[in-house]
Amino acid sequence: MKSIEAKDFSFRYLHQAEGENALSNLSFEVEDASVVGIIGRAGAGKSTLVKSLNGLVPKVDLGYQQGDMIVDGLNTRQYDVNQLARHVGIVLQNPEVQIFSLTVGDDVAFGPANLGLPRDEIFRRVADAIRAAELEHLVDRNPNDISGGEQQCLAIAGILAMEPKIMAFDEPVSMLDPLGKQRVMNILKQVTRRSGTTSITTESGADIEAVAEVVDRIIAIDQGKILLDGDPATVLQDERINQIGVGRPQVTELFLKLKEQGISFERIPITLEEGERLLAEKLRQLGVKRLVRPPDFRTQQINHFGPPVVEVENVHHFYNPQVHALKGVSFKIPERQIVGIIGQNGSGKTTLARHLVGLLKPTNKDSVLKVKGVDIKKMRLDKIIRMINYVFQNPDDQLFAETIWDEIAFAPRMIDLPEDEVKRLTEEAMKVFDLEAHKDRYIFGLDEDLKTYLSISCILPLQPDVLLIDEPTTGLDEQGEVKMMQSLRMLRDEMGKTIVIITHNMKTVGNHCDRVMVMSKGNLIMDGTPREVFAQDEKLLEADILPPQITRLGQALSKEFECPKDVLTVDEMVAIVDFSVKNKPHGA
Repeated sequence: MKSIEAKDFSFRYLHQAEGENALSNLSFEVEDASVVGIIGRAGAGKSTLVKSLNGLVPKVDLGYQQGDMIVDGLNTRQYDVNQLARHVGIVLQNPEVQIFSLTVGDDVAFGPANLGLPRDEIFRRVADAIRAAELEHLVDRNPNDISGGEQQCLAIAGILAMEPKIMAFDEPVSMLDPLGKQRVMNILKQVTRRSGTTSITTESGADIEAVAEVVDRIIAIDQGKILLDGDPATVLQDERINQIGVGRPQVTELFLKLKEQGISFERIPITLEEGERLLAEKLRQLGVKRLVRPPDFRTQQINHFGPPVVEVENVHHFYNPQVHALKGVSFKIPERQIVGIIGQNGSGKTTLARHLVGLLKPTNKDSVLKVKGVDIKKMRLDKIIRMINYVFQNPDDQLFAETIWDEIAFAPRMIDLPEDEVKRLTEEAMKVFDLEAHKDRYIFGLDEDLKTYLSISCILPLQPDVLLIDEPTTGLDEQGEVKMMQSLRMLRDEMGKTIVIITHNMKTVGNHCDRVMVMSKGNLIMDGTPREVFAQDEKLLEADILPPQITRLGQALSKEFECPKDVLTVDEMVAIVDFSVKNKPHGA
């Protein structure tokens, strides 16, 4: 039976010119009890498609609809959003817009309570949803006091408690730690198998590996049109994936590149487990005993950093007597270093960041917080942000002006700079992320990638020495991530900035960071280069962190083939396998 039918469905927002549809002539069907991934670059139309399933498009997000969307046998044209909510549950990209109760438990209960269910049934559903999302330890906490990733789990729990026939998730794991991503995607699959629910999930590329592990089918859209539709293995091998710009799982990319090197396989894998098995079989077949790096391969890039620009010593923070969020954290960050801070949701990453910019103060008097040698604990916020500034995890928490130009020009105007200087600084900031062509666009309705670029650009006119950026690649496709990190490196190399990013994207850390710091339960437990940290897989697992997929593949192969445990990129693994295959007579 069909749970979703799109019949020549098109949609254009009110702010779009005629002919510039967000979605164009979509026709597809989704069977009951299936898990479908909708992939596409930022701005491709994924969010619009999700919101069309319960009538938010066009009844709340106004615009012009053509064709029909039929969900659970109901034509969305003929029903209001509150009626469709009994059939379709949606988790939006920003979880904060779906959370409003005073405790986590009450928020999960809100949906089923509004369905008029019996009290015992509400309690059962709430308990099941909280258990599935692993929120038991937060049930009495205020949702405003938990991390962004925990809020994302809470929004998902709220939909699970509604038990709709169809669940749709817009980038549901973008704010979660690696194990959290796996857990949530497995929840979707289990709920689908257990109750016959249909699950739809969107993905821009950063978490394509987590999606590929569980979906039955992938629909790839580009510029509002369906480009590919089929089983995950077929779609992710298609050359047109490069056109879409979402990337592939690292193991898939590895096998495709090995094929180009003349090492053929019976099929191309999309999961880590299958990739390990197929590569091990091929190595045995070819007589390879060891996987070694080529002699000329450089594993360490020499970077020259300056003196310490950030100094933190023995910082503690209690939100209340029961919540000890930071437990004596100490470290130093030198000038011109790109640092990644990682850790499971609720580990203290964002709490630490807010101390560095003066939004929170240590709760112990013997702590040290210095930026450029200056004690910032007693400084005014308007002084701190000219030395170190913070970009929020959700751009909507930060953006408020009418246009992109107005947003970037706001900060220099607030500090009373001459208008010609405001103009110069604003134009400089726009060039970093190529926003000049969009300067007159309204903030409302901007694509998520432009919002992310803008949220960083609007602090640049203050010329801080240190940029502290929370989840810089959330919602970005593969091309957007590359553009983001290239721009941040340019700020480091050409303007001398120190960059600190808080992220759950392990590939970003492995590919772009000079150093990685691991937080766990309020403690800084590991600190070193990505190679040094990711090689310690067992210690990372204790902190609920998984290295990049290609690193985990090398670690899995290390037992039999002595593969290096600190591989960071697909190209590095290609070089290792290719060299070892061609040099096996020499002992490889």
